[in-house]
Amino acid sequence: MPDYKPLEENITTDNAIKTVFHYCDESGRLVHKAKEYFKKEDTYIFYPYSVATADGSVTPKKIKTIELKGWKKVSDIPKDFKTIGKYGLKSLRIRQFFQYLYPKFKELEKITVGINIQNRFSTKSITINWSHLAPILKKIADEKRWYDRTRKLMIHNQVSNITTKLAKEKTYLNSGQLDAFLKKFDSFEKVTKADIDSLSNVLETAPPSKISVTSNFIKTRDKINKVFIEDIIKNFERLMSSKTDNEKNWQKFFGQNTWILNHLFPFEVILREQEAYVGGKTLGNKDGRVVDFLFQNGFQDNFALLEIKTHKKDLLKRTPYRKPDAFAYSDDLSGGISQCLDQKDVFLRDFGGKKRIINPKTILVIGLKTNLDEHQNKCFELLRSNQKSVDIITFDELLAKLKGLLEVVAE
Repeated sequence: MPDYKPLEENITTDNAIKTVFHYCDESGRLVHKAKEYFKKEDTYIFYPYSVATADGSVTPKKIKTIELKGWKKVSDIPKDFKTIGKYGLKSLRIRQFFQYLYPKFKELEKITVGINIQNRFSTKSITINWSHLAPILKKIADEKRWYDRTRKLMIHNQVSNITTKLAKEKTYLNSGQLDAFLKKFDSFEKVTKADIDSLSNVLETAPPSKISVTSNFIKTRDKINKVFIEDIIKNFERLMSSKTDNEKNWQKFFGQNTWILNHLFPFEVILREQEAYVGGKTLGNKDGRVVDFLFQNGFQDNFALLEIKTHKKDLLKRTPYRKPDAFAYSDDLSGGISQCLDQKDVFLRDFGGKKRIINPKTILVIGLKTNLDEHQNKCFELLRSNQKSVDIITFDELLAKLKGLLEVVAE
């Protein structure tokens, strides 16, 4: 039996086909195959392991095999891999890549990376072409550098708010940074008006040299607005497809997109408060009235109360009061009108004197006009046009306003 050096790797096979190394314990016994080099195939196989300092015992790592194919010499292997002692993944970027994969491939034991090989992902082994892996690792490294710079600048500027020893530094958008950031996303479903305003601000403040002609700039901004409104319409239609009363979902949707409700007014309004208390509490602190949305006009000298029901609420009774065109309000609509009138009355009584409020506008959004037949539609229009105290708007009418706005933007 050959004499092997203890507590290190020894060559145990060396021929025209391959060279094999084993780690030996303190007695010189072979206890773990450490690596193999297949000379004719330009293949290096590493078997990661750890050695306990207490008793010198050897334990294989979770990833038992790392195979690197296509490189002529060990020195040609990418620096992301450890090829001398403690074999495995060396760079932070490649460790982060596989840390992402481990939970998805919990039984993973073998990793193969090489030149001119096919990508294959299975339960216990992953094979990746280096030409595909390298760009991923570069993006991971770029992202970390960007995050580190941003974090450093953020800390600096936050500290500058509390001491005069540091001057606040400007944050500049580098060339291509916005494009790279936006390409990270495949969906803009949750984009808000504030997001659109920010993008518009970028376009408006961009150097003229970046915009060939004015019409191109206008078209770019209109395109952004068009995509935003299309997305809002999609979400609106999704909520309208619900077969249950989803009042909270509607309130949340309008709360995130209050600009839609602004189109219900013939004058400029500002959202003052959502779920606003409008008065009416008793001495026992009960029975207070809360309106879904409280608006204030642009001159801030009057208010508007807006109540949201759902598209599932009926507008009229299904059976005519007197055939063919006389129908009574549904319980939901009559109740909604009563609620609006009560809120308005209490609001005027409790706050009218303090804020000099004069006959605030009241709007009720409820039901679908498309659910009415010809006779019901005629009756509804007569009732609505003669309802002076509460403006009644249906959800499909509000959707039609959005689609009309989209047509204007898309022209």
